[in-house]
Amino acid sequence: MSPNGIIRIFICLATLAGATLVSCRRTGHEEPVPGTGTERPDDVRVSFRIALGSTNGTRAGGTPEGSYDDGTQSEFENGIDLENGNYRFFFFDAQNRYLSAFQTVELIPEGEDSDRSKTYEVVGKTDKMPPANFKVVALANWPSYPGKMTAGETTIEELCTAESSRYTFSAPFALSRERLIPMYGVKSCEEMTFTPGMLTHLGTVHLLRAMAKVEVSCKTSGWTLEKVELLRYNATGYCAPSGVYSQDDYVKGNYAGDYTDTVHLPDGRNDEAPKTRAFDRTADGRFVAYVPEYRNVAAGTANRKAADAAEMRVRFKEAPGKEYAVEFKYYNAPPEGSAVGDPFDIRRNYYYKFSISKTSEPDLVVEVFPYELVELDPGFGLLP
Repeated sequence: MSPNGIIRIFICLATLAGATLVSCRRTGHEEPVPGTGTERPDDVRVSFRIALGSTNGTRAGGTPEGSYDDGTQSEFENGIDLENGNYRFFFFDAQNRYLSAFQTVELIPEGEDSDRSKTYEVVGKTDKMPPANFKVVALANWPSYPGKMTAGETTIEELCTAESSRYTFSAPFALSRERLIPMYGVKSCEEMTFTPGMLTHLGTVHLLRAMAKVEVSCKTSGWTLEKVELLRYNATGYCAPSGVYSQDDYVKGNYAGDYTDTVHLPDGRNDEAPKTRAFDRTADGRFVAYVPEYRNVAAGTANRKAADAAEMRVRFKEAPGKEYAVEFKYYNAPPEGSAVGDPFDIRRNYYYKFSISKTSEPDLVVEVFPYELVELDPGFGLLP
């Protein structure tokens, strides 16, 4: 059923303070790092901070409040399964070839521990000294991790497209300590040196969530959303994007450019079989769903709706028997480069807010904006 009404999409432009960290360079801010008694002389000691849900330093001056969602208002959106060690960190060279991993030896929580915002100090080690120019790749909440990688051969792209990079999705899906969103991040580091016994600070690694968040709410007094369903979604996804080898590939410093602009789908296409999943209703009457990436724009085109494009079906308590379809497209005020009527893909780490005002016909106002970045603030050092 086609939607009756108008959908407007408003995109608030914002910049990220973290986007100024184009690369990490040694700054001279070093401090002694205590040992654990198990070090070897050739171990490279690594220390870094994991900050989840932090809002400090991610908005540049003048950025409107609320332009980026920090994920702290909902449990587990920022969650990393630290208790079970469900994370990995790797070093790659400037040509995106594998160098080494590190082994975590200590995990120290900082401040208050919650499922919305967490900060930990992590200490680890690697037996190979990174070169002056290298990359840090961070993975979290993956169902499995790559097996043996070959130094000088295995690439970041191979890591991101491997079978271990796939995750399965089934409805109903509710975030919990046992069901968290897979994440990926990468950062380039330049002109680095490591001093024995000293800690060297690097900056920030930004993590991308592998899923999108879709929210539907009704703003009209006297009208109540009774049910929201998503027609068509993918049952598998990739934990990491494709073609993202540096923070510059997804941290652009502006709202329109931030995050990835293409979807990374298993086998390069949507699932053939259509599926329907119900949204979860919150205590305040909003309907929320977390979903893998989905292609709504026909492959090879810039603005043609795919034959298998996803859509939503909404029902109102006050209009029994009636169902309204809402498409993922620009009904009004499209961003630069797009036109009214153009469809848009469901992309990782984006928060799609559909705010409905019900009049004689539904007037649907849609706001689309990305999550605020989940942050990793790492510092690397060498212990004797």
